[in-house]
Amino acid sequence: MNTLFLHLSSATGDCRAWLQGSDGLAELGQGTPEHFATLHPGSACIVFLPSSLCLFTTAPVNARQLRQAGQSLAWLLEDQAGEDVEELHIVAGPSSEAETPLIAISRTGLEAVVARLRSAGLHVIAALPDLFLLPRDDSDWQLAQQGDFLALRTGLMSGAVLEVDTLELMLDGALAEREQKGPLTISIDVAYADLGARVESWAETHDDIACRLADNLDMEAGLVSVPDWTRHPANLLQGSFASRSQFKMATALRRAAIFIAAAFALQLLAEWVHYGYYRYQAGKVSERVVSRYKALYAQEKLPANRDSAMREVQKRMRGKRNEGGGDASVLPTLTRVAESLQGSGLATQRVDVMGGVLTLDVSARSLAELDGIKQRLDGQGFRTEIVSANNQGGAIRGRLRVEGGA
Repeated sequence: MNTLFLHLSSATGDCRAWLQGSDGLAELGQGTPEHFATLHPGSACIVFLPSSLCLFTTAPVNARQLRQAGQSLAWLLEDQAGEDVEELHIVAGPSSEAETPLIAISRTGLEAVVARLRSAGLHVIAALPDLFLLPRDDSDWQLAQQGDFLALRTGLMSGAVLEVDTLELMLDGALAEREQKGPLTISIDVAYADLGARVESWAETHDDIACRLADNLDMEAGLVSVPDWTRHPANLLQGSFASRSQFKMATALRRAAIFIAAAFALQLLAEWVHYGYYRYQAGKVSERVVSRYKALYAQEKLPANRDSAMREVQKRMRGKRNEGGGDASVLPTLTRVAESLQGSGLATQRVDVMGGVLTLDVSARSLAELDGIKQRLDGQGFRTEIVSANNQGGAIRGRLRVEGGA
């Protein structure tokens, strides 16, 4: 994917542009951001803002204190900022044991720049002060002139941007804040020989400071010196300004995804139709089963809800099947009871079986005869009970309850 680099001018709305593609970095010249957006619509854009819009400073906090401070870090700049600190957007660089480098910029100004580029159709992925187009060297300072301003880079996240007339004051301040002692070399863009003469004159009043003219301070060298500008600690698009990466799918893949999604949706719809049909048929079967059960067992009550009634019918039918299984197991008991009744003179009127218990309705000539058959069954190991005994037409109609006998 092509990347468009824009270096915004501090004086006008124009910018200098480069395009990085598979063939390397190519300069596109001067123009407005809208012009380059028209030439390269939708390109990822990295913009370099005038460093004169930013405040470069340090805060006396380490990494742990920085995490604890959170958003309150802005109050550390209250004495250095010329505006309300609440209106500043601040990013922090790598911390040392004693301090952390900070870059502050007007939140409103940054919002305006990013909104302008995005409204032009550019996908802004990073925004940095143009001070960081100067190459970094831990034992070297880089000085370049940018219009009416001087840009001095003294470290990874440190530097200053002031007017040309304040050169000596800027160098004195940077030297006072320098932690590393020892020899220092100040590299100056070879295009500004007069600036070099002024630096040399200043360096003569200090020990171990040298001045040299360099031809590698051009912007193109700075652009290619960083492999990924989005990960640079000076990238201002952090926090609420963080870039929201947009995933773009190729047209063919997008069509294939739409087709697969449509096919899946149709399959899901078909399954739901089948599910609805079978559920409807199951409901009709449940209604017929419940109706048949009510017809067979009119004295039994069922829930009004169809599904609840069907579950109750299933439960009761399982119970009746279990009872049926118990009747089959009582056949040997019936045989032994019948053998005990032979020759007793009793006539069996009815036999009921329920849960392994026999209920016998018999006719006897007397109560003694009925009690005799009870004694005989008890002798066979049964538990026998005379439930009732009534005199009907000169005969005794009795009911015996017989269980056990295993």
